[in-house]
Amino acid sequence: MQTLEPWILQWSAAAFAAQQNPQAAAVKLLPLVRPVEKLLQEWGVEAIAPVGAEIPYNPQEHQLMGGIADIGALVRVRYAGYRQNDRLLYRAKVSPV
Repeated sequence: MQTLEPWILQWSAAAFAAQQNPQAAAVKLLPLVRPVEKLLQEWGVEAIAPVGAEIPYNPQEHQLMGGIADIGALVRVRYAGYRQNDRLLYRAKVSPV
């Protein structure tokens, strides 16, 4: 996991940005990362929520990047957090909606 940590923390936001602009050359790189995503899946690593999703704020799973949010208030995921099976690896970074 330590080897993949920088990729895990940044990839979800980079992939989301590339998908929002299909004309960007970066979108052509997305298929190249599928094996890494498959490896994470095999290890039981899953995203808490996809980038761009609006979800109820849970301070145990989410880290606010700014502002304030009450528990249960909608927040937008800026960077996907991850868990492995039932263990939290990284909180999702979120901002208030």
